[in-house]
Amino acid sequence: MKASYARRRTLRGAWAVSSLWAAIVCADAGLIRSHVLEGSWTGVSALAGALAGPALVAIRYGFAGRPSMVVQSGRYFVSARTMTGVRTLRLDGLVSVRRFTTIARSGGCIDELHLRDEQQVRLTVGNEHPVSTQVRQAVRRAESRPGRTIAVTRHARTGLGLEPGSRLPEGVHRLWAFWITMAALGTPALVGYVTACVLAGTSIVGTPGR
Repeated sequence: MKASYARRRTLRGAWAVSSLWAAIVCADAGLIRSHVLEGSWTGVSALAGALAGPALVAIRYGFAGRPSMVVQSGRYFVSARTMTGVRTLRLDGLVSVRRFTTIARSGGCIDELHLRDEQQVRLTVGNEHPVSTQVRQAVRRAESRPGRTIAVTRHARTGLGLEPGSRLPEGVHRLWAFWITMAALGTPALVGYVTACVLAGTSIVGTPGR
């Protein structure tokens, strides 16, 4: 898929989620203000925010399923299906590589690479072969050429087997990522709740206003 199509679908997806979230908050507040629902129903807006936050993050960073490697005319591409459709990223055009590791609900570990190329296409894939191997080779090729650099975090370099790596223990990275994940859930939920309370004229601490 062309980069322009991928960017357009990303914007449309983000707009759709944001619009639905805003509509739920407004409807919730309107029903409370008209006394169809009780003031305690502002929790609906909080729930909508808790769902919208992760969805917007997934759309922006292109959380993907199982990726596939494609070689065309000697160029390497990684392609995967995301929430807004298939995204294809050119590895030789990478400009940023970040790594995200945290604890999974199953008790295991989530280990992902956040990739971005020169066309501003973003894709998040598992740090697994063959993608990790090709990303590592792309970074090495870029570093061997004068004037061509890729912004690779030290944490990502550690995951790719490159030097210099991160000096922080892996547990610190996972703990930080855990709090980032909680913020992605909690912040939009809080925003939705407070907005609904203000629009409905109820107290944020839970006591209906007069």
